[in-house]
Amino acid sequence: MTSELEYRSAELAGVSFPQRTIDLIVMPYETEAHVPYRGRMITEVCSRGAWAGVEARTGRIRVNRDHDIRRTVGRSMAFDPNAADGLIATVRISRTELGEETLALADDGVLDASAGFALMHDPRTRKVRPGAETWETRNRRRLNALYLDHIGLTPEPAYDGAQVLAVRQGDALAQDDEDGAQPNLTAMKLRELQALYAAIDARYLRP
Repeated sequence: MTSELEYRSAELAGVSFPQRTIDLIVMPYETEAHVPYRGRMITEVCSRGAWAGVEARTGRIRVNRDHDIRRTVGRSMAFDPNAADGLIATVRISRTELGEETLALADDGVLDASAGFALMHDPRTRKVRPGAETWETRNRRRLNALYLDHIGLTPEPAYDGAQVLAVRQGDALAQDDEDGAQPNLTAMKLRELQALYAAIDARYLRP
C-alpha cells in the first residue's frame, strides 16, 4: 500500500457494558458524506462490497485513539462486511489506563467510530487497483475497494452513519500497584473506578 491514508469518522450511537468490547459501524454503505478531499469539499459514497476480504485480517487490525499508532488501545475481534448498514466491527479494548479512559469516554458519548483506510492496491504493481474508486462527477466520489489500515476512536465525527453501537465491559476491574509509592491514593482511585463501573452495570444490566 503506497497511497496516503484517509480518515472518515462518525457519531456515537449507544453504549451498554458487559465485556470490554465495542461494536461499531466502521463506514456506512450508500450514504452520502460531504468531506474535505485534497483542499476541496466533495460528496463521497462507500459502495456495498467495498470491504470484501477484510475479515481475513481480523486480529491484525489495531484500534487507536485519534488515529495515533503510538496510542493503541485494542484490536479487532470480528468483521461483517456484508451487513446491510455498512462494515460492522467488534473490537476489544485493552485493560490499560488509556483503555479504561476510552471505555469511559465512549460511554459518555464523547468518542466516535473512525476508519483509517486507503484505496485497495494490486500487490504486484503496488498501484491502485483499477475501479477501486470512481468519480461519478467532478465532486462525487464512489469508493469500491478499500483497505482498512486501522480503526480510530476520535472525538471529531465526519461521516454520518459510522457509529459506535455498543460498549461492553466484562469482569471486575483488577489493578496491581507495582511501585507501591502511593498505596492510599491507588486504593482510593481503585474504589472510585469500582464504584463507577458498578453504577454503569446497574444502569445497563438491569433485569
